Amino acid sequence: MTLVADTTGPKLDHVRTGRASAALKGTIWSLVSSFTPAAVGFLVFLATSRALTPAEFGIVAYAASIATIGLAISPAGFREALIQHKAIAPVHLDTVFWLSMVSGLVIYGGLCASAPFVAAQSGETLLLALIPFISARVIFDMAAAVPNALLVRTMSFRMLAFRTSLASLAAAGICLGLLWLGFGVWALAASQLAASAATCIGAMVASGWRPSLRFERAALSDLRTFGLFSTGTHFITTLSIDQLLIGITLGPAGLGIYSFGRRIFQILTDLMSGALNLVSYSLLSSMQDEKAKLRQAFLFGTFASSIIAFPAFTGLALIAPDFVPFVFGDHWVEAVPVVQAFCALGLLTAVGVLQSSLVRSQGQADIWFYYLLGKQVITVLYVWLFSGWGVEALTTAIVVQNYVMWLPTVFMVARLLGLSMAGYLASFALPIFATMLMLVAGTFIQQQLADAPTMLRLGATIGGSALVYGAAVLVLGRRRLMEIGRLVRRRGG
Repeated sequence: MTLVADTTGPKLDHVRTGRASAALKGTIWSLVSSFTPAAVGFLVFLATSRALTPAEFGIVAYAASIATIGLAISPAGFREALIQHKAIAPVHLDTVFWLSMVSGLVIYGGLCASAPFVAAQSGETLLLALIPFISARVIFDMAAAVPNALLVRTMSFRMLAFRTSLASLAAAGICLGLLWLGFGVWALAASQLAASAATCIGAMVASGWRPSLRFERAALSDLRTFGLFSTGTHFITTLSIDQLLIGITLGPAGLGIYSFGRRIFQILTDLMSGALNLVSYSLLSSMQDEKAKLRQAFLFGTFASSIIAFPAFTGLALIAPDFVPFVFGDHWVEAVPVVQAFCALGLLTAVGVLQSSLVRSQGQADIWFYYLLGKQVITVLYVWLFSGWGVEALTTAIVVQNYVMWLPTVFMVARLLGLSMAGYLASFALPIFATMLMLVAGTFIQQQLADAPTMLRLGATIGGSALVYGAAVLVLGRRRLMEIGRLVRRRGG
């Protein structure tokens, strides 16, 4: 039995008219939604990295990775199913909510029970308290699953922006306050729990939705296939298997260095791709039967993301030897090669966000799951093989593996869009060429100012590189930029 949408209830359908305008507005609001937590998160990261040692950073990261296991095994894929499914009814929302809540409570109990064992095995007694504390975020994240899905499905990105901004500010205030009072690692741990709690409350308020006490198997059956494969995908992408294994093999100090580089990468990724991630999945899901518009929207998003992300990650890799010790302190110099390796990974991540949205939005969650499963298995193998060589070699190996494993996604995207692989890859030509020109200019400036003060060298490198990149894009991409401008101004669709 398949349930149909209840026309007397709240608005649950995908946006069908004015999607270009809705997507543009959604992107703008999602930029706010991404920029605020990224900017605030950077300030918190800056404060905590100056106050904490790599080992202290590592112990919190290890506790957080244990908590992430709980998030990974949760049925979060049914949230994605609510967004992707063509027609849903209020009973679908209630059923997924209670499935999520019961699962969250059971998972939290299991994580608390594991804390003594993990603490004993690692020899870090602080984990006995840190794991239950940070793991409480599982309950809040599960409670927010349905409200968040409803906001994304209906493209209510303005409300998502308010929710995310307030949550990030609340978490930052708690973290900085505790850090100022001398709570050290607990300040960093509290920021993670506070962010989940504030996001949950904000989602409930923003969506205006409240659950009813009902659970129907028929509703769950409608979402089951897509939901199960999406849950598998969520498990793979959420589980911090790399951090868990690095924590075991290299200890808190090695994990601290790795987590430092990973955190900088994550902040920049959220800033660059967070907006497209929110908007693209909802927009492309609404175009399942409109292949021409699907192709146009995807290629537009690909160009827009790469034109911003390529110079940002490349530029950070260029200035990292000066930027990291100058901003975060000399005790993080060892993390510079790790940061640079993650910057190389960032180039793929900006592209991969849209690829993931495309494949999943077209109902092929199973294909994406199997792809990520194979990728995760190889990651485990790489960690096992290269951990003895140190954190720098291990990070570099993981980046190389990701580039090799990216090639199958090019085929997937080309097949779904009805393009040749060369036709799809051509959309990256301008961003890559302009970024290479920028890299040459930035390297030349650094060489000329090798003996200058660090601040002067940083400012000149950033300014000169930005000018060269901007000029290259404006001169070589003028026609493409005009096409984008016409698309943005177009009404409807």
